[in-house]
Amino acid sequence: MKKMKSFGGRNLGGASGAPGMPKNFAELQRLQTKMEEELKNLEDVFATEEVEVEVGGGAMKIVATCNRQVKDIVYESDVLEDQEMFKDLLKAAISELWQKVDEVREKKTDEIIAKYNPLG
Repeated sequence: MKKMKSFGGRNLGGASGAPGMPKNFAELQRLQTKMEEELKNLEDVFATEEVEVEVGGGAMKIVATCNRQVKDIVYESDVLEDQEMFKDLLKAAISELWQKVDEVREKKTDEIIAKYNPLG
């Protein structure tokens, strides 16, 4: 196939892609398929990876997986005496927990996407 040239003499076609970029469409599709498989496998990792938060100086602790399944809630017995404090601690712990889960999920997903980004 003959390369076309623009008025400035630049090539308009051919295999002069960016460095590190796959040369053909089939290679891009293969990389995309591998990335999709890794992202699917990541959901299995999220199901087992646990995140833990403590609030109130250790008065309450919540453990959950990165696929948002609460595994355990531990609290000191005297926390139950004041229902308002218990509710506040629970809300704070849950908010912090989901924020931590989101951070872990985003970090691991970004690592996989960056690995397959042809432009690096």
